[in-house]
Order: sequence, then structure tokens, then C-alpha cells
Amino acid sequence: MRTIWVYSNIALWTLIFGLGSYFTILLTGKKKYFRFFANIWGKTLSLIFNIKLEVDGYENLNKKDNYIFAANHCSFIDIPLLCVACKRYLVFVAKSELKKIPIFKSILDRAGFIFVDRKNSNNAINSMNILVDDISKEPRSVGIFPEGTRSRSGILKKFKKGAAVMGINTGMPVVPVLISGSHEWSRKSLFNLSKSTIKFQFSKPIDSKKYTYDDRQFFTDSIQSRVEGMQR
Repeated sequence: MRTIWVYSNIALWTLIFGLGSYFTILLTGKKKYFRFFANIWGKTLSLIFNIKLEVDGYENLNKKDNYIFAANHCSFIDIPLLCVACKRYLVFVAKSELKKIPIFKSILDRAGFIFVDRKNSNNAINSMNILVDDISKEPRSVGIFPEGTRSRSGILKKFKKGAAVMGINTGMPVVPVLISGSHEWSRKSLFNLSKSTIKFQFSKPIDSKKYTYDDRQFFTDSIQSRVEGMQR
């Protein structure tokens, strides 16, 4: 019952603010306006679901710089709340399955998201190259979940190399992010109306320019090590 209520609200408000951003970008030609709608989207869902958002380590970031935010992932709520926590124009690397939902595909395409086929490494690489080219034309920050999917158990999975490769190809710094509390929130009962706290911890950015493509596994391990370090 709670799952239906949660996903119904998420779908409704995602559609409302998604359409708002779609038509605004369509009329202005500027993808950066997605930030405005994404921020309201995240804050609205926080209010509906009685979530308190905490942020730690934001002082590690330069407000004017763009980053690749590499975070652990336990719940869909991670996405809208990260949009609020990072306080900048942020798009995500999205799974290709979302392309099967026509209206959401149009919204995400317009906002500047990139779809990655997790089952086909060649297609994934091509998608990353498209994103790199697009970022060079209109700078933005990118959110990516290196585990590749949500952790149903809340236990950190082995990171894939996507965040590291993107950092190497773009030269953008990678910010390891630990999200705490979203797994617990996702398991609450429908009748538990108590406030939940979800915390975002930003590590210091890692300079991607120090690495080459041959270093991608070492770079990936460094990102995961930072996230694991914030768990302790």
C-alpha cells in the first residue's frame, strides 16, 4: 500500500514539474532552467513525504564549478533530493529503460539527461561520448550512481567505472557523495508519519585530470573508498 502511495506521488509531481521544465526549455532554448523546476520538485517531495534534508561538506565545493557527483543509491528519492542538495544545474545518467516511457523520455532529453544501456558496453560508451560533447556546448553538473542500480539492502555495491571514465573524458572533478537515510525511509510503513532525515555528505572533489583511461579502475576504487570512508 505504501509503495503505491509513494510511487503515485512521485509519478504525479515528476510529471507536473517535468512538463513545466520541458515547455520552459522549449520556449527559451536554455536547458539550465531545468534547475529551477528540479529544485521545486525535490522540495515538494520532501514536504509530502515529511523528509528533513541535511547537507554536510558543501563547503568543499566551489559554487561556480561543475562536478560529477558520484553517489550511492538506495531509493528513487535520492534523485530529486540530490538536485536540491547540490544547488546547481544537475542532470543524470539515466538507464535506457526509461526511454520506453515516451513522455519521460521527451522531458529528460530536453533537460539534457543521457540514457545508458547498462547491458551493452559499446552503446554505453557512445552515450557517454555524446554527453561529453553536449557538456562542452552547455556546461552542467552530472549525477551518476556508480553502483549501476539501487541497493535493495542498503549495503554499498561494487562501483562501476562510468563516473571515472566520464571524469577522465571531460576533465570535470568527481565529488564522491554518501547518501544516508534513504534506504530506511524507503522501508517505512504507510502509517509511520514520523519525520525522516536523509543526509548528503559531499567529499572533497577528486581532480580527474590526474588520471588517464588506463587508470580508470584505480580512479573508480578511489571514488568508492571516499564514499566508504564517510560511512565510518
